[in-house]
Amino acid sequence: MSDLSLRHLMNERIRKIAIAALVAGAAAGLFYAYLHFSETARFPHPISASTEILSSVLIGAILGVVLYLFNDLLDRWIPWRKYFAARFLTGYLSNMVIAMTISLGMAMIFISLSEETFFWTGLNRNDEDVIWKISILMLSALFIYNVVYALLYSYQHYAVAQIENLQSERKQLELQFEALKGQISPHYLFNSLNTISSLIFKDLPSAEQFIRRLAQTYQYIMATQNKKYVLLKEEVDFVQSYYYLLRIRFQQQLNVEINLPSGIMNSKIPPLTLQMLVENAVKHNTLTSDKKLFIYITAQDNTYLRVINTKTATLDSISSFRVGLENIRKRYSYFTDKRIEVKDEEKFTVSLPVIHKHEPAEQKFSA
Repeated sequence: MSDLSLRHLMNERIRKIAIAALVAGAAAGLFYAYLHFSETARFPHPISASTEILSSVLIGAILGVVLYLFNDLLDRWIPWRKYFAARFLTGYLSNMVIAMTISLGMAMIFISLSEETFFWTGLNRNDEDVIWKISILMLSALFIYNVVYALLYSYQHYAVAQIENLQSERKQLELQFEALKGQISPHYLFNSLNTISSLIFKDLPSAEQFIRRLAQTYQYIMATQNKKYVLLKEEVDFVQSYYYLLRIRFQQQLNVEINLPSGIMNSKIPPLTLQMLVENAVKHNTLTSDKKLFIYITAQDNTYLRVINTKTATLDSISSFRVGLENIRKRYSYFTDKRIEVKDEEKFTVSLPVIHKHEPAEQKFSA
């Protein structure tokens, strides 16, 4: 943490302590005025009773600071988010003990340093009626304080959660956009148009089918550009259309096999994930009649999707390859804590965690 950030946090903490002292001091002044009126049938005079009023305000200010610091510490010991009821009850009871100890203790000190009539004429330290009044007022005031404290926490927690949720969605859309840009690049469209051009003169039915599959791929890309996830079966259908386009271009040099159990076809997957892995495998390998590329999309124990490809050449553009994998990793991090596994051995394997349909997207809130 930088010195500027640390200084800002310190200033913010001092500001909150000052506010707690001011509010508690003002409340203590009103508290004293009520007790004085209930015992003497008149309010204390601002000038003749200035010492008593200032003493009450001082007691309240000290109490406010102590309660603020204690509750801040208690928030770390018993987090509101995990133990809301326990935190509220513990805070209320402990605040009551602290408030009674400090307020009565300091009042007795002020009285002992002067006389028993320090706050008003006729005050007696053994007056149970006054102690009961103080206790009831403290119980009521601290209950209201803890309710307001809990409501402020709930509001802050909700506001922070909403902000983080919006930031998370924005980040997902940014990642989605980065993935999308790679799929509608001029290079990709140029290759597709060249393929169509060559097919028109030698195989019109194949050209028609190619155009239809190309339209399906673009339709899928545009339909999922704002979606966080799609069903696996939708992604598989898209990959099959995409494979058809590649197959026309590379003929027998490329073979993609998809063998997935029906039990996971309704699981979730970030859109374009499988297609990016297939595209990367094609992009970073040499395809010739002697060097054929095989890509297998399978499942491991219904918990991981595995995209495996053979290697016909050393990766020549490893940086762009890592960018694609990093994009997939970041998008998966919004749905699961499970890590994507990458093995670069005799074959290149990427294992993707299966995200079941009922699993919510992960939310990271601050307490």
